[in-house]
Amino acid sequence: MPLSHHSKPLYFVFDCESVGIHGETFAVGWIVIDEAGNQLASAGYACPANLARGDDEGRAWLAQHLPDLNYNCLGPKHVREEFCRAWQFARNKGVTLVADCPWPVEARFLTTCVDEGLLSAEEGPYPLLDVASVRLAAGFDPLAEAPRLLAETPLHDPRVDAKQSARLLIEAINLTRARA
Repeated sequence: MPLSHHSKPLYFVFDCESVGIHGETFAVGWIVIDEAGNQLASAGYACPANLARGDDEGRAWLAQHLPDLNYNCLGPKHVREEFCRAWQFARNKGVTLVADCPWPVEARFLTTCVDEGLLSAEEGPYPLLDVASVRLAAGFDPLAEAPRLLAETPLHDPRVDAKQSARLLIEAINLTRARA
């Protein structure tokens, strides 16, 4: 990941896919952007959803909505390990962690990472910024479905969902700064 210490803010925006909203994460995507929204790094980690814990309702939803993903991990723990390795590298460069509406999926994912010792409980994934809260502060409806750019498809691919969340974050930050 080509990151060096920057004097300007950098954001590590991530998104997870799980087997039901309270099930286990089997795919995570992330993007690191600067305050202008320029992509500095990105990656995604996934294993087949049938390897993750979850409920029948979650599996049925995935069967209807999940796009083809690049399965590059052996199981959910491997997904968590790869994510934590990338996040720890970025955190050590001063990057801020961000997710859109992180409860419950992304929050459960991070909690599992801490519980397994993959992330330090003392340092934790802190702070965790929420795109929806930043958008609310900028005057947007935080739960409104925002239009997607072509590069932000297909929906429910965590890499492109993270890319959309990053764009929406920068849009809200810029609007807030312009009003100040």
